[in-house]
Amino acid sequence: MDWGSFRALGLTVLLLGVLAGPATAGTTLGSDTQQIGEMESDLVIISADVAENGTATFQIEYAIRLDDENDSQAFDELANDIEQNESAYVSRFADRMQNTVSAAETSTGRSMTVRDFGVTARTSPTLGNQYGTVTYTATWENFANVTNGDIQVGDALAGLFLDEETRLRIEWPETYQRATVDPAPTGSSAGEVVWEGPRQFETGQPALTLEPTPTTSPDLTTTETTAAEDGLPWVPIGLILLALVLLGGWYVYRGTEPEATDSAGPVTEPAEPKAESGEPSPPSELLSNEERVEQYLASVGGRAKQQEIVEALDWTEAKTSQVLSDMSEADEIEKFRIGRENVVKLPESSDESV
Repeated sequence: MDWGSFRALGLTVLLLGVLAGPATAGTTLGSDTQQIGEMESDLVIISADVAENGTATFQIEYAIRLDDENDSQAFDELANDIEQNESAYVSRFADRMQNTVSAAETSTGRSMTVRDFGVTARTSPTLGNQYGTVTYTATWENFANVTNGDIQVGDALAGLFLDEETRLRIEWPETYQRATVDPAPTGSSAGEVVWEGPRQFETGQPALTLEPTPTTSPDLTTTETTAAEDGLPWVPIGLILLALVLLGGWYVYRGTEPEATDSAGPVTEPAEPKAESGEPSPPSELLSNEERVEQYLASVGGRAKQQEIVEALDWTEAKTSQVLSDMSEADEIEKFRIGRENVVKLPESSDESV
């Protein structure tokens, strides 16, 4: 596939920053994004991973399901052309991003720059299907507005339109939490919100406010004050908490050395938790991503929906998808679809319905 046939990728209108009459970055990003050369994308994901200073790693990802040999061959030709003519693809993407950012500067009154452009094409199995993915990336400085420690996200995309095959995903640092969001997202987790099309954002939308995650100190102060107001002395409560911590540490120590009984004397009560629950599982923070997935699947019978894994492990959809793809390639799990649901199971699990 030559460069000329690929011009219909959608960025021709997707990122045109100069339109007849007033324009915003949102209106340019909301144009038709489905056609990729002679192929039609099944899903388009517009992502912005926002940093604490308001700069975002901006990404547009086109996913094409490769149903047969002809689709695979066409995508291979496209990927080869991107590799051979990367500078041409990047140059056109950069031009349109520059126009998009200029429109955003005008509508927000905030100085912005865009840099670090890139493009990649790859194939990967996702939940039993083979997909080809073309991904454009850039760094968008001042994408979000930072005021008094809060991060205001969305004004650079005002008026964005998402068709039925397009999603908008906003991610943020772990040190921040969501304060307000408008309109309500289609999906969310601890570190991201997602809107799915079809959707026309109204004036002032999307709007997301992030605030610093509170530290534990204010919570401790509140607990002590409340206890005093209720007439409960804080010193005994502190001693109780300390005893619980020490008891928990002793239990973990006993769990890691179950056979060290010759010098401990005839102690019987501490053995009861072990008899009931068996060898303690390692803390989740000591497990790899793959081990956490396997542990969760084992706890629910060996099989679960992908969205359930997202919620149970408190991961973003992007991280979950990447980890599951890597595990599938290593034959550690099996992935398939039931209706519109993505399903994951351990290889030895039965095929009962989820």
